[in-house]
Amino acid sequence: MKYLLVHCHLIADGQREFLDGSLLIEDDRISDVFPQSNIKPSDDTKVVDLGGLIVMPGFFDTHTHGIDMMSFDSCDHEQMDRISYEFAKDGTTSYLASLSYDMGAEGIRRQLQEFEEYESPYARFDGFHLEGPFLSKLHLGMGDPDKFIEPDIEMVKDFISQSTKIRQMTIAYELDGAKEIGRLLHENNIRVMCGHSDALYEDLDEYVDGFTHLFNAMRGLHHRDLTLVNCAFMNRWYCELIADGNHIDRNVLKLAINNIDKDKIILVSDSSIARNLPDGDYEFISKKCHKSGTKFISFDGHYAGSVVSINDEMKVLYELGAKYTDLLMYSGLNAYRLYGLDKHYGTLSRGKYADLVIMNDDLDIKKVLMKGGFIDD
Repeated sequence: MKYLLVHCHLIADGQREFLDGSLLIEDDRISDVFPQSNIKPSDDTKVVDLGGLIVMPGFFDTHTHGIDMMSFDSCDHEQMDRISYEFAKDGTTSYLASLSYDMGAEGIRRQLQEFEEYESPYARFDGFHLEGPFLSKLHLGMGDPDKFIEPDIEMVKDFISQSTKIRQMTIAYELDGAKEIGRLLHENNIRVMCGHSDALYEDLDEYVDGFTHLFNAMRGLHHRDLTLVNCAFMNRWYCELIADGNHIDRNVLKLAINNIDKDKIILVSDSSIARNLPDGDYEFISKKCHKSGTKFISFDGHYAGSVVSINDEMKVLYELGAKYTDLLMYSGLNAYRLYGLDKHYGTLSRGKYADLVIMNDDLDIKKVLMKGGFIDD
C-alpha cells in the first residue's frame, strides 16, 4: 500500500519541522519527505489529508514493566501481544520489556528463554531491560531487601548465553564486582545503566552509558559529593526521566530540560500493571499498592512505577516549554541512537520505517501508523 499524507505539520528530526508538508509511504517505509503539500500522487497511492495535524516518529519506551494487569515478569505470548497493541495505541511503536529485581535469577532466565524468538504484532519488541538484580540495599524502591544479590558475573554470563535479546542492564555500580559486569555487558553490546544506586562520580567508568530514572532511587544533588544527579548535569551520560510530574517535581523537570543537553534525555514511562486501570488497590511486585490519578504508591510509601505513557509525559514537558523538536528527541531519537537503531527509526527520513504518530497541537493522539497500516483502521 502507498500512502501520501498531505497537509501535515511534520516534525522531521531534532531541528527541522515543516508546517504544511507531505509524507510518501510505500509499504512500511518512508519513501519521500516534502516540505509542501502540492504533490501529485500516482494512481496507486491513497491520499490522506491530515488537515494540519502533527506527524512525528513513534515513541521508544526503553523502561516499562507492563500495563493493564499484565507484567513482563510473568506474561505469556498472548499477553505480550495485547501489551504490544496497547502500547501502539498510545504511540509507543518500540519498547524494551523491563524485568524487575525481585524475580531472581530463575525468573529472569525463564522470561529470557520464553521470548527469545518472539515477534510482536504491533509495537516492536526490541528486547529486554534487566532492572537488576544487582542493586543497592539503600535504594531498592519497591525491591525486597531480603532478595538482595551480590554482583555475580557467572550469573550474567548465563543470562547472555540464554538470550540474544538483552539490551540493557541497570546495576548499582558502587558494588564489588559491578565494574567487571559492566565490561562484560559492554563487550556484548548491552547498554550499562547505573541506577538503584548510591554511586558517586568516582565509582563510574567508561562502560557506563547512563542513569536509570534520574533523581529516583539514587542520592540527590549535593554541593560537594558528586552523585549521579550531579553527574547528569555534566552532559556525558544518557539520562532517563519519568516525566509524569510525580516522580520528579515539575520545577525540577524544568531544571533538567533546561540544563541537560537535549541529546542526552530519554523519556521512559516505567509503567506498571496499573496503567490503564481505574483508581484502586492492586498488587505489584508482591506488594499492595494504591492507584490514585497519576500516582501509584506501595503501602510502604514507594512509587510503584508510573501509570502514564510516553505521550502523557510529552504533554508535561510541552507545558514546561519543550519544543516539538525537543520532544522528538526525548521520546525516541535519543534512545534509538543509544541502542544503535537510529538508521531505521527516530526521524522522518527516506528509507526509515514509517512508524508514525499523528497528533493535534496539544499532543492528543489521533492516529498511529506502523507496519504498513493504521492501527485500528
